[in-house]
This record gives sequence, C-alpha cells and structure tokens, in this order.
Amino acid sequence: MVSENETFIPDWCRRIETLFLDLDGCVWFGGALAEGAGEAIARLRDRGKRILFVTNVSNATRHGIAAKLSALGVPATADDVQAPLELLPQHDYLAGKDVRVFALCAAGVSEAIGELGIAVTEEPAGADVVVVGRDPHMTYQALADATLALCSGARMLALNVDSRVPMEGGVIMPGTGAIVAALHEATGVEAAVVGKPSRFFFDSALRNFEADADSTVMVGDTVDSDILGGQRAGLKTVLVGGSRYSRLAQPPVPDLDIARFAQLTEYFR
Repeated sequence: MVSENETFIPDWCRRIETLFLDLDGCVWFGGALAEGAGEAIARLRDRGKRILFVTNVSNATRHGIAAKLSALGVPATADDVQAPLELLPQHDYLAGKDVRVFALCAAGVSEAIGELGIAVTEEPAGADVVVVGRDPHMTYQALADATLALCSGARMLALNVDSRVPMEGGVIMPGTGAIVAALHEATGVEAAVVGKPSRFFFDSALRNFEADADSTVMVGDTVDSDILGGQRAGLKTVLVGGSRYSRLAQPPVPDLDIARFAQLTEYFR
C-alpha cells in the first residue's frame, strides 16, 4: 500500500543501472540547465548509476558537448557523450571511399565532417550524399543547392529528424526534421537518419557504452525521438516535461511520465 505522499516506483526502475539522458529540452534549455538537473545528476551518480548523454545535438562534437555540460555544472567527458556527428563515418551511406558529401549544416559542422575523413564538396550536382543538420543561419540558396543535389541522384542523410528544438523561456525553434521535411517535399527523397530514433544510433550507444538494454532507460522530452527510439531498442523510457507532441499517427507511450527532470531521483534509488 502506497501512502498519499509516497511515490509509487515501478518494479523495472529497481533494475536500472544506466540512464541515457537527452539534452535539449531535458537536461538543458539552450544555455541553461533544467531546474534541479545538476543536483539530480549528482545524486544519481552518488547512488552508483551510470549517467550517459545520448543526444541529437547536430552542431557540436562530443568534446564540445562535454565541455558545455561541465561549464554548466555537470562534470562530463567526451566518453560520456554520444552525438550523431561522429557516428557519420560508420553509416552505410558513407562507407564508400569516393563518397562526396554536400553538407547542409552549420559552417563549423561542415568543417568537422571533413575532419572525420569524409570528402565534402560545394558542388551540389556532384554530391553522392546530402548530410542535413540544423543551421540557424541557413539560407534559401543553401536549401536550393541541397535540392539540386538530391534531384541529381544524391541520397539524404539526416543527423537527426527532430522537428523542433526547445530553447530558454519556452521558445521553440525549427529543428533538423523541419529542414528534412522541406527537402522531402521538394524532391520526394526519403532521409536515412544517424541520430535518434534510428536503431543505428541506439545500437551504437549500447555497443559503445557497453550497456545492457535490460538495465538501461532512455530519458527525454520528445515522443518521436527519445521514446520511440528507446522502445525500438528494447529500453525502458521516461518522458520529461509532459509534452505529448508527436507527428505520428500512433505515438508510443512512455513507461514513465514525469513533469520535471529532478523527479528522476524519486524513481531511481
């Protein structure tokens, strides 16, 4: 019997050893931590939980993301983070030695793709793959060039398909998925996805972090990304913030729904 003031803890919560945490809209909002997130993560770590950051952030490397977390008061190293950018060389679309990429991404991301050993071209008609990421300064001409590349036979590879990105103050910005949708509408080309909710991303996370699906939970704020992807990979899932916004006809239902990130400490003890 659970008293009125006592939290009911599902049995599966007791076997969780590893927490995969989303970042945008979950751990942080733009340049600010979610309320109580730093303290909650510290408490979970003190209890022996593995805290790993499994994010769709498409405009930064693992090192940059870890540095931002540490600056915000959540100690982290690159080994604690998985983001789509550095998984690109492992994707089937980029397996060939002579594959040329047209990068519809922020300038720094285009440079980072080149540093991964991937050939980047500024000639859209000569591209084999269009890699799409979020760029707040994207121009119509860049979108038109990507359209030309796709109409010329290139394949589309999205770093993620998040339709929107939550920022400080409740502001919602268009995400990479909104750009992908525009390109699909213009060309009919379907995008493969590097980040969440793809099995490629989650299988990579479980393998790279040596985590067991049965004892791992995916925590995030996005039904179509965090919850769907986690469930496809056999993980338990927690939805943070209560938003059930979805583009899916039948959205997945999370195993646990909490209003605030800090409530994680009530369930994982």
